[in-house]
Amino acid sequence: MKLVDDPETAEWLGQFTGRAEDFDWDKGNQTKNRKHGVEHADIEALFRFSLVFIGRILEPTHPELRWLALEQDAESRRLALVFTRRGDKLRPISCRPMRRQERRIYEDALKEDSAKEE
Repeated sequence: MKLVDDPETAEWLGQFTGRAEDFDWDKGNQTKNRKHGVEHADIEALFRFSLVFIGRILEPTHPELRWLALEQDAESRRLALVFTRRGDKLRPISCRPMRRQERRIYEDALKEDSAKEE
C-alpha cells in the first residue's frame, strides 16, 4: 500500500466526533467488516481513542479517494480502518486487524507521541 500525507483530512478527522450519525453505513461495508470480526459499533468506538491517521492511499487505486487510520480498540485489538469521506460523513470501507507493517507504523507513532508529551 502506498500512502501520502493529507493534512486537510487529518484536520477534518481531528474534529470528527464519531457519533453514530456521522457514519455512512450500508450492507456492503457492514458485511465486509463482520467477516473480520468487527461490528459497526466497534468502528464507531475507535473514535473515542487517539486514532492514528496514516494518510491517503495512493496505491492500490480506487475510483473514490481512500484513507488509512490505525487504532487499538477497547478489547486491545489493533485495527486498520480504510475509509472514504462522503460530505461530512465517514464511510468505513474496511476495518480489519493491522498487518505487520501497520503495527510497526502504529507503535512508532505511539512512541513519537509519548516522546512529545515528555
